Amino acid sequence: MATNSAEGSGKAQGGGTGSARVVFRGANLIDGDRPARPNMTIAIRGERIEAIEPDDGFPLTPADEVHELHGRSLMPGMVQSHFHSHFGAFGDGVRAPALGLEAAPAYLSMLAAANAETALACGFTGAIGSSNAHTIDVSLKEAILAGFVEGPRYLAGSREIVTTGEASDYPNNRNFFMDLGHTGLTHAANGPEAWRLAGRTEAGRGCDVVKISAGPGHGSSPTFDVLYPTVEELHALVEATHKLGKKVRAHAPSRTAILECARAGVDIIDHADRIDEECVEAILEAGSFVVPSMLWSERFLELAESWDHDATPLPISEGFPETPDAVRARIRGVREDFDYTCRAMPEAARAGVKMIVGDDYGTPIMPHGDYIPEFELYVKRLGIPPLDVIRWATRNGAEAMGLADETGTIEVGKLADLVVVDGDPLVDIGCLADRSNLKAILLGGRWIKNELDAPSRRGPSA
Repeated sequence: MATNSAEGSGKAQGGGTGSARVVFRGANLIDGDRPARPNMTIAIRGERIEAIEPDDGFPLTPADEVHELHGRSLMPGMVQSHFHSHFGAFGDGVRAPALGLEAAPAYLSMLAAANAETALACGFTGAIGSSNAHTIDVSLKEAILAGFVEGPRYLAGSREIVTTGEASDYPNNRNFFMDLGHTGLTHAANGPEAWRLAGRTEAGRGCDVVKISAGPGHGSSPTFDVLYPTVEELHALVEATHKLGKKVRAHAPSRTAILECARAGVDIIDHADRIDEECVEAILEAGSFVVPSMLWSERFLELAESWDHDATPLPISEGFPETPDAVRARIRGVREDFDYTCRAMPEAARAGVKMIVGDDYGTPIMPHGDYIPEFELYVKRLGIPPLDVIRWATRNGAEAMGLADETGTIEVGKLADLVVVDGDPLVDIGCLADRSNLKAILLGGRWIKNELDAPSRRGPSA
């Protein structure tokens, strides 16, 4: 485990290779865990952090590349923990035959690469895939590792395992007559052995995280208290996937879905709209992470509640045609869920549930790159302290990726996944939304972006 053993020691320590260090001085250090510390120096050698000390008395060498930050914030790179890599080909509404079939696989793959580059340019040095089609996430991860796509550290998501007839079984429900031959984003399975095989299949194709649909609702549709798979199906998939060393995440807005997913040991619970005290207890016992992903609901309500439903159909549908009255009823249900979640989610966070950030980016009302309004929602509407939201995005995100010992906080020995911000996100978390405020981004000590002043050599003469 990396430690801050060199902090305050009066000299730079670490297992450097002898190459020149990159040194940031005058940093407002937001380390992903503690409150901000002004006037700090951070030294990087190679891909790792070598020293963290107050500016006064920090020993420099003639070869040091010194960047004066003049009070700018230095924070860990963030993790986008609900990443639909190829979302964004919907046009002006979500009306495709099925998610993952909006365009040709080759086009969606190129879109995924562009979205990965966008996430990194926004200061997200890690991402966890959610459901995707055509094993695009696996190819995206391979392309990032090979170096011909610029993107964050990545856990590849799977298709979404669904049960026949549920809302997410788009191809078989709405478009069965097309004989599509490909189910896009989904993988339908029924029965415990079929779910066990589905988990093994997705993991075997290279997916790091197997996504399941556990219950209805969230975003543009209301919840009702149902668990889509049987308890036996759920446990069979989780057991099989974990045996292969892979994680499981679940679309679980309903109370019963949240509760049963936690009891089954699901690693990441998405949405959790109807979380309550019993759910919180089960989540804490399981050690699961929760992705509130509330921006999609807020944006949908902003659009839908102001729409003239008698004049024009709402461009975000649930697959089948609806009367205006049915759409209004759906919107009322979403509003009830959203207002409930606004009350319940802060209580869950205070109880110790490990929250992480991410949402259904790539939809027409919430494009990739528009990530920080989610943070602002948590701070301004839910009353979550900005430091806690930063922890969700950094420390907790790295832990959810299985990289807590390597990144997520700024500590000696950890990878230098860092962002320099012109502003203080603990005072105004919205400053992270303007990419021009991100003056530098490093991934494992490698410059992704550098708009800082030219470095100086400040060490003693040789």
